[in-house]
Amino acid sequence: MTRRLAILAVAALLMWGVKRHYADAPADDLRWMLTPTSRLVSLATGVPFEWRSREGYFSGERMFLIAKACAGINFLIAAFGMTGFLLADRATTAASAGRIVIVSAAVSYAAAILVNAARISLALWLAGHPASVTWLPAAQVHRAAGIACYFGGLLILYQSIRRSERATLAVPLAWYYAIAILVPLLNGARGWASVRHMIVVFTLPLVFVGTIVVIERAARHVRSLAVRT
Repeated sequence: MTRRLAILAVAALLMWGVKRHYADAPADDLRWMLTPTSRLVSLATGVPFEWRSREGYFSGERMFLIAKACAGINFLIAAFGMTGFLLADRATTAASAGRIVIVSAAVSYAAAILVNAARISLALWLAGHPASVTWLPAAQVHRAAGIACYFGGLLILYQSIRRSERATLAVPLAWYYAIAILVPLLNGARGWASVRHMIVVFTLPLVFVGTIVVIERAARHVRSLAVRT
């Protein structure tokens, strides 16, 4: 229990430190996130990006900027916190506790790059195919795509860690809400625009979870019918 609490305390401190760094850092200080993300996006989409100091990676071909806001820091923090939380009970020594923190940091960094690159690639595709989503405003489509990628990424990461154990969707849901809703509220997010955003952020993951639960139950029902026959 002591080692678990120590891991969680170290994880919380690192999460706070990354969040503070992100709040004050210009785009130039976030190249450790922006550079691998932009390269993966270029690889996936074929769209070239070039660095612009203090701005980010820009594509003149698509008039698209991967700026500081696109760094995926919030997902990185959520993924690190969740991974550390899930692995903390495996710490048996101080050395293993340290390894868990390091592994959690490495896994969350890799996951953040992959998920964020997927989100930006999707955003590029949507920007190039506006007619496919004419029934929704572009801002709403962009928001929904971001929620789908980030929460979906947490779900995949969670299932990968817990693949051989009993899993509950409440864990990734709680971590997503903590970063996407609780932190902005603590930072002073107010006003009707913020409320509308948080309603969408709160609702869509529940829709995803509900869909997954329905699919899983339907699959179990089909398997049980197959066994009976």
